[in-house]
Amino acid sequence: MGLWIFLGLAVVCSSLLKGYRVYAESKSRVSKADLERLEARLACVERSGDLEERVRTLEAIVTDPGFQLDREISKLDKPSDASASERSNQ
Repeated sequence: MGLWIFLGLAVVCSSLLKGYRVYAESKSRVSKADLERLEARLACVERSGDLEERVRTLEAIVTDPGFQLDREISKLDKPSDASASERSNQ
């Protein structure tokens, strides 16, 4: 009986190992395809110069004194809105 149990376990283990190998290979193929797709997209964006232009535009907006002033005013408006709602609840 011990021989049959050993052979059965060997068959089960080898089947599981083969299944894992197939899974690992298919997973690596998918990730390679995704990597190639992302590299192509990045190369396209870098060639167009669109990304660099967007970053420059965002830097100009964020460093603009008027933008910073609007943000500070917005921060001041928020607490007054909260205190107004507290007054209406009382």
